Amino acid sequence: MSVAKDFSVKFWGVRGSIPAPGAHTVRYGGNTTSLEIRCGDKLFAIDGGTGIRLLGESLMRAGPVRATLLMTHLHLDHVQGFPFFAPFLVPGNRFDIWSAQHNGIGVAEIMRQLFNQPAFPISMDMLKADLHFHTLQPGDTLQMGDVTVRTGLLHHPGDAVGYRLDYDGRSFAHCSDWEQPDTGLDSTLVDLVRDVDLLSIDATYTDDEYAGRFGPARRGWGHATHPAALAHALAAGARNTLLFHHDSARTDDQLDQIARTLLAHRRDARFVAEGQVFQVGQPLMLPERVAGS
Repeated sequence: MSVAKDFSVKFWGVRGSIPAPGAHTVRYGGNTTSLEIRCGDKLFAIDGGTGIRLLGESLMRAGPVRATLLMTHLHLDHVQGFPFFAPFLVPGNRFDIWSAQHNGIGVAEIMRQLFNQPAFPISMDMLKADLHFHTLQPGDTLQMGDVTVRTGLLHHPGDAVGYRLDYDGRSFAHCSDWEQPDTGLDSTLVDLVRDVDLLSIDATYTDDEYAGRFGPARRGWGHATHPAALAHALAAGARNTLLFHHDSARTDDQLDQIARTLLAHRRDARFVAEGQVFQVGQPLMLPERVAGS
């Protein structure tokens, strides 16, 4: 019997919109989007939120880095960690950075703006790693050795790209930032993640928040409700679902309370926390704080 190759996903940042450090976000974490994906000896990362600083510290201990970085989109919370990503400063490291264009601007231009006065004292000229920028169109399929990367357009202000990685007979998909359409199910998202082994999906708001029952309505802000995310995962036949992109104002205790109501009897879905690692193709373990409820 052949041994399955390593296919793992680690979350270095799980918050949306703005970092949320503090005593009330310790367990789920306060950093914005950054994922590390290992497909055998290939390293992928998704987005450059503040969590990518921690990923960079980890990679600095491992020697020369060869990685592919996939950008969902270029909003600030998904790029603001780039100036603090130490491997960009090291000669011999190589990064292939993929992004769709947004309003005619790609990730290379965004990085030039970040690494520039008055935003930051270090310029792009001081980055010694070998950076290669690539443009994709949502819907493209990219073949990277034995890893197939499929892409899809997500419903978000200014657009965003969802990614699906297929490797060694298993699949992982990440769909953030995304909002459920008024017309019902988002067929593009469902098609992209159909029968995926592990799905990470934007699930930012409660139904009450989205509808504006106790404050401003969030409709049109580009993020999904928890029930909408679960409904799309079910429609797609996703085997395991991680609810992601937690609202910056959401405390650990509030996430626990929502989980007790929404996920109490679900072993195939959970809120993801910063620092967690998942093996693609294996069932999720029920979190202890939900199991005791």
